[in-house]
Amino acid sequence: MRPNIIFFLIDGLRADQCYGKDKTSVTPNLDGLIQKGTYFTNAYSSVDGTIISLNTIFNGDFQIGNAARYQKVSLKQNNLIDVLKKNGYRVYGSLPNFASFNTLLQQFENKTDEQIKGKNEEVDPVAAQFKQEKIEGSHSEYERNKATFPTGLTQKIIQILESTEKQEPYFCYFHIFDLHPLREGKMPIGIEDFDDEKYGNSTYAKTVSSIDFWLGKILENINLDNTILILTSDHGERIPYDNVRAVDFEPKLENTVSIGKKILPKSAHNMGGKFLYNIRKSVGKRKLEKSNETLTNYEKRSRETFDNVSLFDEMLHVPLLFANNQIKSKIITGNVHHTDILPTLCNLANIKLTHKVNGRNLIPLTEKNGFEDVPIYIRTRAYVDPTPDKRDSKGIRTDEYKYFRFARNLNENVHLYNLRDDPHENENIAEKNKELISQFEEKISEFEKNDLSDEEDDISEEEKERISSELKRLGYM
Repeated sequence: MRPNIIFFLIDGLRADQCYGKDKTSVTPNLDGLIQKGTYFTNAYSSVDGTIISLNTIFNGDFQIGNAARYQKVSLKQNNLIDVLKKNGYRVYGSLPNFASFNTLLQQFENKTDEQIKGKNEEVDPVAAQFKQEKIEGSHSEYERNKATFPTGLTQKIIQILESTEKQEPYFCYFHIFDLHPLREGKMPIGIEDFDDEKYGNSTYAKTVSSIDFWLGKILENINLDNTILILTSDHGERIPYDNVRAVDFEPKLENTVSIGKKILPKSAHNMGGKFLYNIRKSVGKRKLEKSNETLTNYEKRSRETFDNVSLFDEMLHVPLLFANNQIKSKIITGNVHHTDILPTLCNLANIKLTHKVNGRNLIPLTEKNGFEDVPIYIRTRAYVDPTPDKRDSKGIRTDEYKYFRFARNLNENVHLYNLRDDPHENENIAEKNKELISQFEEKISEFEKNDLSDEEDDISEEEKERISSELKRLGYM
């Protein structure tokens, strides 16, 4: 019998809050898993957004060309789930009922929220908006969809794991969104139980401590004798310096808004709103610039809004853990990547891959003393509304250097960093290293020439409209 596989993806989880000297979160359950398995301290996503990251993980390929702009999960032939199914695996999991996740949702054999709607489950707010239905109440969209541990996801996962209808061997995929409310500028539900400095020096770190608490409840239902557990993230995240974000410098102007609504005719409310919006942004920008004067570039970037795309390591450095009672306990410091997950899982499940992928099986490499550095193709998620200053970027990351620039112009927004001397990427050394840049440009061309991912995105107009609606509600547009 092949081993069962349980895949935890914690959306937006940074590697430095899971392991290492900068960790301030309290994670006894994760620490225990690391002690039982193989943990990679230098694992990286090639993209700063969820959808393209999932396509990288499940297809085992860098997302290049058209694939770098996909708006929904796209599983091509011989993806991870396809390979597992061909080898007798049954597939279960949990994801919110968002159009961008439909391709994955359709793979799950357990009932999804859409199928059990009406049985004490909240209606999908995005679907309801699309149907022009009224939804009362508001918090994070993911919390309203019960996609965080304190709002019902813990119970849902335990129910799936305990289900007698589940058949072995199985593959379970659980996507956890507990950190996402912070992106929406909201305090996560349940964080009040961890609102103490002993759980971390930031709201982000305290939320990670909360995640670990709930993860412990789930781990009580997992037997690592016959189960492979994998834990990773889709991308990293910014942790605002001093817990102060850029938007926190903007005046609220609540009294001004209230007075304006009373004295101005309704026909002028829209114009008045735009006027006050511009004032808020202008004042906020000046206050932010003043506060940032003594900060490093890394500290300044930490305060940027989440809709700013980024290829800096705080957005790409992710945890990667494989745990099983037969897997050797090891800490691996060599650079690895999301594309390595598919071939590694197949090796652990005794499945022979018959097609080419960008990734490599990590298990044999962990037995060696040296770890070959393999360049990583990196790409920002696509801007929904690009401007001259805000455009997609692409580049290369190696063990020693990070290079990137605007995707459509190799002479604009050029960045090069020596990661060994400058791990926080504060000093751009591009101007002094033209020869290195030429070498990295050749590597980009090589990746794009040998692209394994470039297929047309099969997406209907109805899906586009619904995804656009989701993005607006989540603050991306």
